[in-house]
Amino acid sequence: MTITADELIDLELSYIGYNEADHGGKTKFGIWYGDRHNNSAFDSAAWCDMFQAYCAWEVGGEEALDIVGEFAYTPHHAGWFARNGRFGSTPTKGAIGFIDWNYSKSISAIDHVVLVIGRDSKGRVVTVEGNTNDQVAKRYRDPRLFVGFGYPKYSSKVSVKVPTKGSDDQPVKKPGRPKVGTTAPKFPLASNDWFSETRHNGYSNTSDSNGVRRIQNRLKERGWKITVDGKYGGKTTQVVSAYQDEKGLDKDGAVGKYTWASLWNAPVTP
Repeated sequence: MTITADELIDLELSYIGYNEADHGGKTKFGIWYGDRHNNSAFDSAAWCDMFQAYCAWEVGGEEALDIVGEFAYTPHHAGWFARNGRFGSTPTKGAIGFIDWNYSKSISAIDHVVLVIGRDSKGRVVTVEGNTNDQVAKRYRDPRLFVGFGYPKYSSKVSVKVPTKGSDDQPVKKPGRPKVGTTAPKFPLASNDWFSETRHNGYSNTSDSNGVRRIQNRLKERGWKITVDGKYGGKTTQVVSAYQDEKGLDKDGAVGKYTWASLWNAPVTP
């Protein structure tokens, strides 16, 4: 049995709130790993990577562990991806992210491992992770923290693709759909700002209205049902959220610089 990125993400999100303090300092993830490796020391050991292995195994059994990896020591996990040609610098949905709290780019210095959900409108990497403040939680991480990302060979259409240097995925050619894979127009706001129902929504500012209209036009060109009125209301939020979900971006319904760029760069789903 193989697994998809969505299946692994959904399972890990279901563990949010699990706290080692509620289990006497031990975790089910460490106990499972310790049993498999005949070493009870793992029962109460640091468990961020064992959490990733356990969740993969729970979803897809032994075959899933061959895809995601079975490690307790994060540098060895990253090295495994690197040796297999599946390690890079792009935080793709479903990728395994490796963090060094000291911002190095050295695999040997990796401190922590996470599962990538996507990126939010502020450019942060959205993750679900174990052993963060001794619990499972959803986090929003500075991309500079990451040494790199491992890309599991998931099954089906939602598999994580290994990014290739200097090239995006080939755009899908479909009659009536816009050309993609080209440079997006300059994002009209500050790089850390965004369009949403409550911010730069186009209701009181002509410049904002023009920006919202470009977003709506581009979504319409890509085949989404949306009214082009220059107003960022509930319908626009709903369509943007659906688009973000399709493209593996954080589904916050806002358009920051990453969602903006994706509207021009990402392949059009047939």
